[in-house]
Amino acid sequence: MRIEKLRKKLKELDVEAILLSDAYNVRYYTGYSGGDGFVLVTIDKVIILTDSRYVEQVAKESPSCLCYDIGRNTYAVVISKLLKEKEIHRLGFEDNSIGYKEYEGLKNQCVDIIFVEASDSIDSFRKIKDSNEIEYIRQAEAIGDGAFSHISSIIKVGMSEREIALEIEFYMKKSGADGLSFDTIVASGPNSSMPHAKVSDRKIVSGDFITMDFGCIYKGYCSDMTRTVAVGECSSKQGEIYDIVLEAQEEALSMLKPGMKCCDVDFVARDIIREAGYDKYFGHGLGHSVGLYIHESPRLSPTCSEILEPGMIMTVEPGIYLPGEFGVRIEDLVVITENGYENLTNSDKILTVF
Repeated sequence: MRIEKLRKKLKELDVEAILLSDAYNVRYYTGYSGGDGFVLVTIDKVIILTDSRYVEQVAKESPSCLCYDIGRNTYAVVISKLLKEKEIHRLGFEDNSIGYKEYEGLKNQCVDIIFVEASDSIDSFRKIKDSNEIEYIRQAEAIGDGAFSHISSIIKVGMSEREIALEIEFYMKKSGADGLSFDTIVASGPNSSMPHAKVSDRKIVSGDFITMDFGCIYKGYCSDMTRTVAVGECSSKQGEIYDIVLEAQEEALSMLKPGMKCCDVDFVARDIIREAGYDKYFGHGLGHSVGLYIHESPRLSPTCSEILEPGMIMTVEPGIYLPGEFGVRIEDLVVITENGYENLTNSDKILTVF
């Protein structure tokens, strides 16, 4: 049980309780998805603090937890009261997520409490997904595959980026998605040289590359995929860049297995792009983990020395972006297995010209 794993951290951190403030960790450890509130975890109790809007929801989603309605009080006042009642003197807290105002409020109310930074310990369990989590992400990615198939059947010259994005988003929600993993990216022509371009009203013209990066949420878990396609015609330079990115991605995928360092996988893709002379046009990391939140740890990047383990979900998404011209990114979502990896993304990666 997740809470029992977290309780084992009490001794390791030398604390008597842990305070959860990050909404994703609250959901991971308790099942409560309301997003508003704190969770106090002691050796024998799990107390969800929220307000009257969410009391019924807590009862449905987290029946094994106690619910404390803060009423007209501030969270800091109620948490201070509970800590005194339970004789808590050392408290682990989420130093990576709690807001400055909230932290100062707690410090002012809990003057006798020693606060211990605990984010790394709290987050660590989310890196390895269990079978249910993997299945939810698999289903979310399948919805994304369906959305790509749908948009591929209707995309044409004259459509706007906004129209394409809306088609993708409507398809995913109609297919069972709870929401979007992030704001959909549809970047066409020169806009595609911006890795995180905002959707615009620009209309597709013949000769455009279109980069589509999108994902959805299914039962709380995110998917993520990117495909780049051509419309009307494809120049030799566009084809060359696409082939380099695809080679970089395929080579990186072939390296995925337990025991590999994240930075070493990144190097494989980056070296191919470097050898082709485009290294300065690949500025972001190769990938990241995905779960309840779209960008989780570990990351496939030059600075991450973490080791891949079975059950980790990773994106692999190299890109080349030529300012003012076009960009290419290809992204798959994979799960690390005992012997390698399983690709959860099934959409074709052969360069398609519509």
